[in-house]
Amino acid sequence: MALKVNKRENRSEAVRIFRMAKACFVVSPDSQNYREGFELLKRAAALNYASAHEWLGAVYDYGLGTRRSRRRSFEHYLTAANAGSSNAEYHIGLFYLEGIVSRRDYLRGIEWMRRAVKHGDATAMHVLGECYRYGQGVPKNLQKGFALELRAARKSVFDAQFAVGVCLSCGKGVRPNEEEALKWYRKAARGGVEDAAFNVGRFYDTGRVVKKDSEKARYWYARAKELRKESRSARTCLPARH
Repeated sequence: MALKVNKRENRSEAVRIFRMAKACFVVSPDSQNYREGFELLKRAAALNYASAHEWLGAVYDYGLGTRRSRRRSFEHYLTAANAGSSNAEYHIGLFYLEGIVSRRDYLRGIEWMRRAVKHGDATAMHVLGECYRYGQGVPKNLQKGFALELRAARKSVFDAQFAVGVCLSCGKGVRPNEEEALKWYRKAARGGVEDAAFNVGRFYDTGRVVKKDSEKARYWYARAKELRKESRSARTCLPARH
């Protein structure tokens, strides 16, 4: 009975420490707070709190409050992934697919992406969709690729929304539908995808499925340029899960 009580107490303490750590990164992000947050995350992880391992994976990945270490990032993501974190499963898959800490391994990468998709990770849906669309690690299957991209797009993954627009525009894995393509390009452009904004501009520039409008075309072309500049100074994002 005492063991059960201790487990509950440990979890309660881990949650408390983890919340303090998150505040260091989210409420007032600076180098000193990052270092404090990093130390707190290590304390929460020592109490076997999976979310702390997930965040440590990101902290080591981007070097926030500590020296960057992709290998340590992988180790913490793996601990969180084995505990069922879909976000961590996605990152482990990405590490294998991109060969970040070891030789590129499509077989393991796809396996982890599928786990993350099964657990509802939207970004993993997009990445796995790309794998099917281009035949990377799996037999090329445009229909499966589009279906996964569409699932991710509906969950507001902006790069997936752009991919859906491309598929609909070119008829890849789905019947061509330029009106639908424009709808998804607009969504992606509003989410900050540079190429999507450029494509919206092209629709207005050429008068494809919309009335030709040079003023709107100029607006979207200019927006694409702005997004290119913004992407060069994009900020690091830590996991949103608790």
